[in-house]
Amino acid sequence: MITNQQLVINNFEEKLKVFTHAVSGELTQEEDFVIANTEIPTDTFNILLPKSPIIKNAVKIRHGIDNFSYKEYPFSIWIDAQYLNDDWKILTQEYDLKETERNVMMKLENTLNVGQRISHQLTITNVKNNEELLKYTEVFMSLFEGTPERDALESYFNKFSQIKLGSKVQMFIGCINEMAVTTGLLIESKDSYGIYDVMTKETFRGKGIGSEMFQFLLNQTKDKQKPVVLQASDDGKNIYKRFGFIDVGEMVVFE
Repeated sequence: MITNQQLVINNFEEKLKVFTHAVSGELTQEEDFVIANTEIPTDTFNILLPKSPIIKNAVKIRHGIDNFSYKEYPFSIWIDAQYLNDDWKILTQEYDLKETERNVMMKLENTLNVGQRISHQLTITNVKNNEELLKYTEVFMSLFEGTPERDALESYFNKFSQIKLGSKVQMFIGCINEMAVTTGLLIESKDSYGIYDVMTKETFRGKGIGSEMFQFLLNQTKDKQKPVVLQASDDGKNIYKRFGFIDVGEMVVFE
């Protein structure tokens, strides 16, 4: 039987697959790991995701990391805390990677009893054309203003093909008076839905806008029996608990 942690990892793998394909990048999928290489210097989308505590393909993993190093592309490793044994620790130390954050893996059993939106501050639109995609990326990149990552993300989205995402991925923008102020992403995999990128522009935070977008996303699931998974910061996890999500693990990020 699939574990809760595997649900989170499998859905995250689906996200890496579609967002690497969307820019014609290179995805390496093995039994024990996935490496997403967008060929763009962004550590938001260049990711090594271990799928097992046992390293079976060390040569391929090192080859993938060496590719990033050779091109001076930043990247990050997202690893289930339960997998973080001596082998993986030695690998991170060898490449001088440092732990930068920990996220809580969370799960909602199903969406059968999700309430409808109470607040309607937002006009929420499914991103379907270039104009809407520009609004989505504007909110996304605003969180990285003044950093090299902002420029890398601009390069990423300039190459981005929404058509390549496929039908299992839904991107949404939330607008107030036609100004995009928040985003949300819903990804359906075989075993779960995943919620990502619930981002709100800094000047609009603290007004319940992110929660409204989040509840909207929960209402977009077609299969109400399927679980929903996400990864939350310590600050955000209490919001998700109010919707019935429970902690199921921890993801450690190295950069």
